[in-house]
Amino acid sequence: MAPGAWDTVILGGGPVGLTTALIAARQGGVLVVLPRQAHARTPLRIDCVPVSLLALFIELGLHPAELGVTAVHHHRLVAWDSAAPQVVGSAGTVHIMRPILERRLLEQVSAHRAITIVTDARLGALPAAGRFLDATGRRAVTAEYRYLPANPAVLRASIVRGAFSRAQQAFRLASLPTGYAYRLGTRDMLMLGLVQGREQWRASAGPLAEKLGAAGVEWLVAGMPRAAHQSSSGGVASVQWSSGSGRAIRIGDAAVARDALASQGIANGISAGLSLFEGLDAGKSYCRRTRTEILSHLTTLQQLIRSCAHSAHPFWENYGDFIARATVAHRDITGGH
Repeated sequence: MAPGAWDTVILGGGPVGLTTALIAARQGGVLVVLPRQAHARTPLRIDCVPVSLLALFIELGLHPAELGVTAVHHHRLVAWDSAAPQVVGSAGTVHIMRPILERRLLEQVSAHRAITIVTDARLGALPAAGRFLDATGRRAVTAEYRYLPANPAVLRASIVRGAFSRAQQAFRLASLPTGYAYRLGTRDMLMLGLVQGREQWRASAGPLAEKLGAAGVEWLVAGMPRAAHQSSSGGVASVQWSSGSGRAIRIGDAAVARDALASQGIANGISAGLSLFEGLDAGKSYCRRTRTEILSHLTTLQQLIRSCAHSAHPFWENYGDFIARATVAHRDITGGH
């Protein structure tokens, strides 16, 4: 394909951008613009995704075994509105290590004859295309404004390697006065995540397992080895969305980065990309759909905050106030839809 003859240009090399590139390549030439050292900085973390997403990955050439998937989970252990954890049924989910998923997707994209990859191209120098998609995540490089709380929640993660049973891998979630904590795992790795306001996160120190044990949620860390932990920051975790004019269509976290409390971000982002190439959405209808999804997500978050056992704490009150104001604003924009 001659230089510049692209049907689709995609910014970003995360799971949403790379999966969308493979989908878009069915219809024509695709140019993928990766940031420099994109995958050298991929956080070591585990994501929970619906089992239905595996069908698409298989269709694109990724077998579940290659992604480390060994179990489908149908239950969670949750202590949200009370201190005692309850077993909660859920739709089937699988746990996937983010670096493995991105590496396998990048291998598929790199080998595809209809896809060309470049690094760090300037926005002004990009060629014209039928579709120009921004999948740069929370950075949302084409956005003119990003909406997020004044004190956004930040994820701090702790990883431990070993050999873990299916019961140990199950998703666990607990509300805390200044945020929430969760745990999930694969056969070879467990991840413990603590989400707090940025101010509380800066003040927190020490091993997460010890901090959570001292906070009265010992069940969350039960059976999790205390040695050989690897800690990292996963960045902002509260809900965020963007706005801006221009030709770019933002997808995934670049459009709306959801709070993990109320949604599975990778699955939603990939679904949005798929809709653009399956005859379901043109540009304008996609934007309307995105606004509606933001409203739905905000409404779900508002309900979760109200039911939280610690909803009267300043962290949750402030987050709830932000969600309430945003919900009213988006209802005005969408006309209540």
